Amino acid sequence: MTIPLRHEPISVDADRYDLAHLEAFAISIAGKGKEPGTDLGIVVVFSCHVYTERAKHAEEHHMVDHHGTKRCFDRERYAMSHSLPARIRAQIAADALTFISRSFGGNDNLILIEDEEGQTWTIIFCLEPILDSEAGHSGVRMEILSCHAKEVDQKKINRRNISYFARKCIFDEQRIPKL
Repeated sequence: MTIPLRHEPISVDADRYDLAHLEAFAISIAGKGKEPGTDLGIVVVFSCHVYTERAKHAEEHHMVDHHGTKRCFDRERYAMSHSLPARIRAQIAADALTFISRSFGGNDNLILIEDEEGQTWTIIFCLEPILDSEAGHSGVRMEILSCHAKEVDQKKINRRNISYFARKCIFDEQRIPKL
């Protein structure tokens, strides 16, 4: 199962939480497309991990994610998720610096770091190629895999612009970073 383009509202106890703010959107970076003089198209989608956390063993869960893992609603992540689309748009528009980091499970993903009122948020994502040879264009699908409060040691990080990784994704025709 893939990450959906939109999320249905979630009910937790007697409360219902709207998730319309996490609908997928398209944006582009001018002049960074595959062909000279074209724009690099990016479709941004959000995983349920931006408003949930993994359910602990025998803990009640509120949903199952795109991998079939039980997840619990997280109010802190949900609150942050309201500003997440605007933050992602701003990072893409600025062609912000990002870097590859290894997750707890051993997977490589890209990371953006955002500060909010003294708290550091880690935005974890990957890029998947979107290739349409019939239409004559290409772009990337930016999958926001998670967003959670976490400090990251930034002393020895080799950063590159988002467009660098997106172009690599298009030209190599594979997920960046590789699985």
